[in-house]
Amino acid sequence: MPQGLIQPSNAILYAGQPIVQEMEVETTTQFCPGKVVSVDTEDWQCEVAGDETTPIGVADVPSDEKLTDYITESAAGTVTKTFTAGDQIRVLRGDIVVKVMAKSGETIAVGTRVCTAANGLVVAGTTAGKCIGYSLESPVLTTSCKWILVKLTI
Repeated sequence: MPQGLIQPSNAILYAGQPIVQEMEVETTTQFCPGKVVSVDTEDWQCEVAGDETTPIGVADVPSDEKLTDYITESAAGTVTKTFTAGDQIRVLRGDIVVKVMAKSGETIAVGTRVCTAANGLVVAGTTAGKCIGYSLESPVLTTSCKWILVKLTI
C-alpha cells in the first residue's frame, strides 16, 4: 500500500468537499482544467488567472472528459485542447487539495506558498502573484511544467 500522496490521473480534486461555482468561459487562450481561474470583466464569466489577477479557484475537468485530453507535462505545460468561449465550467475552491500545473524552472518545496503566474500556472510564493495555497509536494521542475498537489486557501 502506498505511503504518500498519489496524484489522481484524470481528476483535479484530490481531497475535500469543494465549494463549486459554475461560471461561463470568456477568454479561451490557454484555458483548460487545472488552471487557476479569475473573474473576467463580467462577474459570471471567468478566464485563466495571471500573476496580477485575483484568483477565485481552479478549473475542474468536465464530467464527460479526461484531463489528459487537455494538457500535458512539458516545457510550457502544452495545452492540447481548450475550453470554448461560452462553455459552462466548474470552478473549485475551499478547504480542498487539488492538482494544478506548476511552471517550469521553479523551486517548490513541501509547505511552500504557491502563487499565480501567467497562463493560470503556479509558482513558488517567493516570486510574484497572489497566494492560492501551499504545496504538498516537492517536484523537480527543471525543464518542464509538472502537476503538483496544492492545499487551497482560496
